[in-house]
Amino acid sequence: MVGTIYLAKIYFTDNTNFKLRPVLIIKKNSFNDFIYIPFTTNSNNRYSFKFSNSFLEFGEFKRESYLILDKTCTIEEKLLDKKIAKVKSEILENILDEYCKVLRV
Repeated sequence: MVGTIYLAKIYFTDNTNFKLRPVLIIKKNSFNDFIYIPFTTNSNNRYSFKFSNSFLEFGEFKRESYLILDKTCTIEEKLLDKKIAKVKSEILENILDEYCKVLRV
């Protein structure tokens, strides 16, 4: 599952509702949840990583998208709605390197 992009039910912080959003799974934690990085189409985030369809083994994005590296969260597997793509392993390593840089800021 690591390196896979899913549409996921992402709840608002007040838990009143959710949106289906694409997320990149980066790790399974010790609680059997998944750590993810969400996608956005907004390029204004300081810690965004521009994403390209050329980064994918399969699947595609219809719009220009960015990973929000400073907004990682955990999610239960049952909230992962639909697999939409898989990131190439070398690209995943680059993303994780950039994510680690953000953690050090």
